[in-house]
Amino acid sequence: MSSTISRFAFVLLLASLGCSTAKTSQPVKPSPPKVDAQETAKVSKSDARDAAFQAADGKTVHLSDFRGKRSVVLLFQRGYDDGSACFYCAKQTNAYKTAYADLQAAGAEVVMILPGTVDSAGYLRAVGEMGDEQGDSTFSVPFPVLGDPDFSACRTFDVPHVDPGHGFPVSQPATFVLAKDGSELLAYHGKQPGDRPTVETVLAVLRTGKVPEVPSVAESTSAAPSAPRPTLAWVSYDEGMRTAQERKKPVLLEFYADW
Repeated sequence: MSSTISRFAFVLLLASLGCSTAKTSQPVKPSPPKVDAQETAKVSKSDARDAAFQAADGKTVHLSDFRGKRSVVLLFQRGYDDGSACFYCAKQTNAYKTAYADLQAAGAEVVMILPGTVDSAGYLRAVGEMGDEQGDSTFSVPFPVLGDPDFSACRTFDVPHVDPGHGFPVSQPATFVLAKDGSELLAYHGKQPGDRPTVETVLAVLRTGKVPEVPSVAESTSAAPSAPRPTLAWVSYDEGMRTAQERKKPVLLEFYADW
């Protein structure tokens, strides 16, 4: 009897050892590595887009020069062509000059980009001369106006352009609001020359870090209830001249271009 009990105890002992061996032989799963939030942030910051611009004096200015110092409002204009500036570019330039103190107070620097040229002096002179009947050939702005002569910055920020010599190289201007670390708070690509976010929209983005539901300049203009509606039927030039001759009426020609 005692021998049977001993054999039974021995079997139990072996079974216990076998179970223990089986358990310890299983591979131990390594614990997942800890993710450092600061290191992750550094990686995302390093992915921020950078671009090089050219100042009128020939110096190269990098977008990353502003990083860690101030937010940046990056304005891609349509360019400067043979002494002419875009009407909407001039309007935007004046608007940002007026609001510059508020933009600075919101922690931002304005950087205006002229695709295809470095002639910022010529551009500002053209903008000044468009101001009123007298014009202001000494017009200036308190923020840098830099050139993108080879369109490398346009390519970096996906701004469509054509080769210079065919009018303004850009027909779809763009506005970017960049945080201090280079991350993009707003990337607005206009669908037409006048389609640009208002300065009030940009200020709201700088102050809150969010894009408000505010219409662009083009949308707010087109949606104005007081905008005049056409009252005359459009006809071809030949038909209009023929009608004027038949009725013996003078002709008033008005030329319009959306540029």
